[in-house]
Amino acid sequence: MSAITINAILTAKPGKEDLLLKELQAVLEPSRAEAGCVQYVLHESMEKQGVFVFYEIWKDEEALKAHVEADHYKNYREKTADLVAERQVFRLRQI
Repeated sequence: MSAITINAILTAKPGKEDLLLKELQAVLEPSRAEAGCVQYVLHESMEKQGVFVFYEIWKDEEALKAHVEADHYKNYREKTADLVAERQVFRLRQI
């Protein structure tokens, strides 16, 4: 089975940009430490304030599922629920 790439685009609610960034940064290290994590990178838009993009590569479906079920991921989703205005998630395969 091939690797799975995730591209997640999060837009902060107005005035919540700094709080969202703090929570996104907090999930980086524990996610990178997961066994099936190949790459887990956070980007910030240079053009649009409050837009953050995760670029993730997971070894396989099992690794991605383990990530979503991890306590640090669940905690991050709970803490950011009221900070995010829009969330787009794309599951991608390399061509």
